[in-house]
Amino acid sequence: MPFKFNDLFRSRESRSRSPLPTPPPPIPESSRGHSSQAATPQDLAVQPSQTIIGPASTATNTQASPAPIREGQNYGVKVLYDGGTEASVDIVFVHGLTGNAYNTWLHKDARVHWPSELLRQDIPDARILSFGYDADIVNFWNPASNSRLSNHAENLVGDLVRKRERTNTETRKILFVAHSLGGLVTAHALSHSRNTVERFLHQIEHYTAGIVFLGVPHCGADLASWASFGTRMIGILKRANKDIVGVLEPGSEMLRAVEKSFHNILRLRKDEGSEISITCFYEELPVLGVGEV
Repeated sequence: MPFKFNDLFRSRESRSRSPLPTPPPPIPESSRGHSSQAATPQDLAVQPSQTIIGPASTATNTQASPAPIREGQNYGVKVLYDGGTEASVDIVFVHGLTGNAYNTWLHKDARVHWPSELLRQDIPDARILSFGYDADIVNFWNPASNSRLSNHAENLVGDLVRKRERTNTETRKILFVAHSLGGLVTAHALSHSRNTVERFLHQIEHYTAGIVFLGVPHCGADLASWASFGTRMIGILKRANKDIVGVLEPGSEMLRAVEKSFHNILRLRKDEGSEISITCFYEELPVLGVGEV
């Protein structure tokens, strides 16, 4: 059967209902705009998203929308869409090698950002977030980050816990969507969450219901060799983080440790009766100039 995000967090009762979301209540007459009145700044603010996403009548969240994500670093956890009190899951997007929270999920020709502009229509009863970190391993203009895989994983857990605590949503289920290196960051984050002595950090692993891996190099990737070549070429002029690139090498000790710890979590969760649903998408053909990922 085709994979559906909804199957990971909807209850049996909700699954038995119509898969189409309940339309929002009609806007009271007193709240509707009139042709004789000038548009307010709030009205103008939602018009671009209505043009891209669809008719205004499909919106289900009456709360103030988060500020739209824009091109840039976008480090840390950012809310892209919030279903408000109706939200039953946090969907967290984690980008990959040389990507970022904006460009990785952007259709460059249409200028449509999938998580914030399209996915919200399919799953209006969710909060959609992104986690950004410095994964620009080969960068000719700025020094690469000194952060390692474990630092990114710990930052993901810490930032997400703080966001959930501030909004009183600590017990909400979590679904991760991770691309490339982001899959290893996510796997390592769950291991950190479960094994840390800080009990308040356990919630991330405990409430994770599913993970979607997109081209994640679980067994290592030829991409590491390509990235290492780039870091060597610019090493004279710029600092480059070879530690993270080394994790992606086939046979990497760090990669084996991350995968072993993650698989242990999957087995434990299955024994506990709260199995994490895993869906993987992978390349069947090598990427030109890079190899198989």
